Amino acid sequence: MLLHDIFHIEATEPVFLAENSFYDQKQSPLTKRYLEELGTAADTGSNNSSIQLIDQGSGVPIAVAVYVHSHGIDHWLVLTNVISKDTRFPGRISDIFGSRSETLETDASDLREAVIEYYSIFLVNRWLCKSCAREEMPYLDLGAFVSMRGLLQGTPEDKTDEPGPDVRNDRLTRLIRKITSEKRFDPARADVLEICCGDGSATRVLHEMGCNPICIDHDMCDICDGLKSGALYENRSIVLDAAELSAFFEREFDCVVGFMLGPIQPFNREIWASVLHESSEVLRTPGMLIFTFYSREELSFAAEVLNDRVTARETFENTPDIGYDRWVYLGWVK
Repeated sequence: MLLHDIFHIEATEPVFLAENSFYDQKQSPLTKRYLEELGTAADTGSNNSSIQLIDQGSGVPIAVAVYVHSHGIDHWLVLTNVISKDTRFPGRISDIFGSRSETLETDASDLREAVIEYYSIFLVNRWLCKSCAREEMPYLDLGAFVSMRGLLQGTPEDKTDEPGPDVRNDRLTRLIRKITSEKRFDPARADVLEICCGDGSATRVLHEMGCNPICIDHDMCDICDGLKSGALYENRSIVLDAAELSAFFEREFDCVVGFMLGPIQPFNREIWASVLHESSEVLRTPGMLIFTFYSREELSFAAEVLNDRVTARETFENTPDIGYDRWVYLGWVK
């Protein structure tokens, strides 16, 4: 794993993040608890081996790996604030470990990528869902997971005779190449976020264009399927609700894309409004939004929701109609 590389830990050594999911990294409840326990142990003279990770950009601690014995095994426990951005974390690490730790430097972005990869690897290996988790593993008491698959990813009743993925992706490739060419936007050189990526069936289009997006979806089963098939990459795929983007990302993307967003219906409009708003919140200036929809009504809803969030927009029908990606929304923040 990338965590092994960053901390210079032998690949055969077990390494675990404290939190049970990428989402939990935001509040970091277990990280706070373990820091209290480690602080108490340090006060009583305990001296665990530890490695501090310093952000080479800021020069402050952003993670620590501590060698501990728990649940019957010796392993490295990694505590980090790279997602939570807890301002108290660096001082707490310095107080507890001081000059007793080995110190290494890295980019915070590299550590975040390692955190993303960790949860992807554990998901594919069936540690991160309640029905599959193996009870003897430490730091993985996940509790109940409530799927929103039916709420956000239903299928319109009149959607029949769907094309195969190759037909859909060939058409989508032509669409994205046309858009990026006309707008002089190079996806291979851009920081791109794909929301509601599902199992990555359309993500392949971006990969074939040289783009390496961060891909998110709230459905861990879809992410897992995409990782297993190779459509999604371990260090770029996150189980995350797109309605909470700005809690986890800053304005760091040149483009946010979403293919076949919806279905948008009266009962879930507020949710989709939040998703669209949050997408605009993580865009750099300038930045671009590219969304496709199944129906004209969904396109109109998106245009209305984003009206005061963009400085320019373009909407059009993507013909011929094959049931996918028919209506297209382009928005710019300048």
